[in-house]
Amino acid sequence: MKRLLAALLVLLAPAAHAAWPERPVTVVVPFAGGAAADVMVRAMLPHLQASFGQPVVVLNVPGASGSIGIDRIAKAPPDGYMVVLPGDAGVVVRPSMLPPVPYDPQRDLAPITLIGRTPNVITISARLPYRSLGELVADARARPGVLTYAHAGLGTSQHIGAEVLKQMGNLDITGVAYPVSSQQLMDVMEARVTMQFGNIIIQTPRLRDGTLRALAVSGATRAPSLPDVPTVAEQGFPGFDVTAWYGLFARAGTPPDVIARLHRDFTAALRQPDVSARLVDLGVEVVANTPAEFATVVARDIPRMRQVLEKAGAIGP
Repeated sequence: MKRLLAALLVLLAPAAHAAWPERPVTVVVPFAGGAAADVMVRAMLPHLQASFGQPVVVLNVPGASGSIGIDRIAKAPPDGYMVVLPGDAGVVVRPSMLPPVPYDPQRDLAPITLIGRTPNVITISARLPYRSLGELVADARARPGVLTYAHAGLGTSQHIGAEVLKQMGNLDITGVAYPVSSQQLMDVMEARVTMQFGNIIIQTPRLRDGTLRALAVSGATRAPSLPDVPTVAEQGFPGFDVTAWYGLFARAGTPPDVIARLHRDFTAALRQPDVSARLVDLGVEVVANTPAEFATVVARDIPRMRQVLEKAGAIGP
């Protein structure tokens, strides 16, 4: 009898666990609706829901460069039913800044996959006269403290990109933080702020309709979706390269087989032709690497970004 019971338990346990997910899965997007991470998740939704066989709920939790949403996952049950898709700022930048974030990304988060990388684009209102980054830089030097730049929060690639540009060019340009990307975009379009290192996903439609003008891309090479826009490095700032990434995390301690399932289904969704075409069209380099490879990226970028922040004067000693 005992042998029969043991055999039944062996047979039933994998079957019960294989039922994951047995209820809806929530993807926390630590930014407002319409932000880059939000666009990525919503492009994948139909495929995720089909593969999970469960609803997938998108929960927007904006604020503090993504750290508020990340903290939700750091305190969530380690069962895989709630994951987060932040940018690099909340994971590898904010932990080096003050005030301290209430989580340790390497202790509290389980990497699933690096979704993709994307450069930012220096954009201005089409109403402004600048036709090149050189013209904007010349005006900034002629009128120190007058020009402004918009960004999505301290520690974001938008903020870091502008601060590195200021340091390399010895410029005095004032930063203006926006918790909501739509308001940031509106103020740039209306020329209420001079410029932004805007996310390429959000900028592309406005560049195509002529509302915004692109002066430079922030990566080491030109963006395939904007081949005529030169890099910052090409315009007098050699070595300039500030590129954002977006990745998927669960709570640390989530069972390995659940992590494997999340990895399998999210990367499969990213490889669907409609999803990959949508992201590539918006300037995203899809990565979809393994959890171990993504963990290596996080471990590498935390000290690297601290050095960038220190050189940019964005944090104290």
